[in-house]
Amino acid sequence: MKIENQLLSTILLLNFLTFASCSEKKPDTSNKTKNPFGSASNTENKILQPCRWTFTVEQSGNGEAMLVSTAKLDSGWHLYSQHIPGKGPSTEFTYDSLQTYRLIGETEEGETIKKYDSNLEMEVLYFERDAVFKQKIKLASKDDFIINGAIDYMVCLDHGQCSHFDEEISFTVKGSSSITN
Repeated sequence: MKIENQLLSTILLLNFLTFASCSEKKPDTSNKTKNPFGSASNTENKILQPCRWTFTVEQSGNGEAMLVSTAKLDSGWHLYSQHIPGKGPSTEFTYDSLQTYRLIGETEEGETIKKYDSNLEMEVLYFERDAVFKQKIKLASKDDFIINGAIDYMVCLDHGQCSHFDEEISFTVKGSSSITN
């Protein structure tokens, strides 16, 4: 099992290095020496980011709010659903436990595409172009607060090349005046 985990880590690292120069790269008009791994010392060149996230909060007047996580995917890439059977590459959200809110239900997701994945040898649910995930919360604070968490996900091209990411997330939530402390 340890060798399998090391092999998987090595394959993911090689995929990452292979695609490091594929996303949003602008033509280089300078004569600077390039790093063979696709990134340079200046901040204009980017590491592979086939999936970019934005995070917003939709507040309602009834002491509830919706945490909205939106993924934008580069052409050709897909993001797996939260609902992949077994040990498939599902998207997972975690939120820090705070006394200022509580989760209501599960994180909901938009409409998925269902397709047999020959690399995984199973039917999977995934998103192309964009994906929206929503988590309802009940506020328990008059004061504004921040919810931190993480998204663990994998994005892949149809021919099986994949990249795994574990990103931190953050939401700024306004407290509710209807709360009595």
